[in-house]
Amino acid sequence: MKVISFLVVLIAMLMTTTVQSKILIKIDLDSQRLSATRASGETVVWKISSGRSGYETPIGHFSVMRMEKDHHSDEYDQAPMPYALFFSPRGLAIHGTLEKGLGRPASHGCVRLAVPNAQQLFNWVEEEGGAQVDITGSTRAAGRASVPSALTSGNAPISRSARPDPSETAQEDVESVWGF
Repeated sequence: MKVISFLVVLIAMLMTTTVQSKILIKIDLDSQRLSATRASGETVVWKISSGRSGYETPIGHFSVMRMEKDHHSDEYDQAPMPYALFFSPRGLAIHGTLEKGLGRPASHGCVRLAVPNAQQLFNWVEEEGGAQVDITGSTRAAGRASVPSALTSGNAPISRSARPDPSETAQEDVESVWGF
């Protein structure tokens, strides 16, 4: 009985050590920010783009399942996804992007970072042997103003405060209003 108790304690200690050595990645969909913390306490905070309306990034607790330095999406016309950290069986990843406009939802569910930041995060996860990913916030696309539809709310005028952010493209406005 003492041997079994000793083994249980030893396994628990090893598991605790392993978890503590991993990178903790926290993604806040509402603020469109990612923070990553090493076991040493070193922390970075970067602007991201998560899933846009209809392609929301899931909330929850995940682990990095696989890593690819030079991944290209089979689903989206071989789109480059450098320094990809896959955290979902659906194929969602944290990865680098050359797209402009980080800080607002824009992806098909992945979490986009500037390429140099994605490279640093990739290197940290590789060095530490893994990462835990905690995604919090609203499941609907964060950062987008609610736009009432004249079709569903009679002829009520759209108030100035409810208009889409002028920095968004016309295509994104159409997608938001019509749910594409």
